[in-house]
Amino acid sequence: MIAGRPFDFVVMAALLRQGRRADAISAGLAALAALWLLAASLHTMATPVAVLLAASLALYLWQAYCATRTALDAELLQALATTPAGDDPAATLDASLCALGLQAADRGGRDWAARWRGARGWLRRQLVATAGQAVLLGLAGGWAVVHGGTG
Repeated sequence: MIAGRPFDFVVMAALLRQGRRADAISAGLAALAALWLLAASLHTMATPVAVLLAASLALYLWQAYCATRTALDAELLQALATTPAGDDPAATLDASLCALGLQAADRGGRDWAARWRGARGWLRRQLVATAGQAVLLGLAGGWAVVHGGTG
């Protein structure tokens, strides 16, 4: 694949913007876990349930960080799609990130294949964290059902 063409940026930005759905789902799962912990603090809660809910909330924080990185990459790639012909989009991006202190100078010059992998990696981490939240909430629910909410 010839990388770095304007439409490549548009396509990758569109893919990364799909992370907004995972972010919304993750926020909902975190709200559920937080409400469950809050409601259960009034009663006796099994320690395993509390640990699973707390771990789910920790995964939400990681997911939120990944979502921020994913959204930033999407915005940057969308902006690069409008880079004037003749300008080197990679050099433009690297110069801006370095000038703003968002990238170390030695990180510049990567090829587009490496950049695509990095951007997709943040989206993948975000999706895995969201799935992990769902699994932990399911395990907490299963434990509470099997053990009657106490342990």
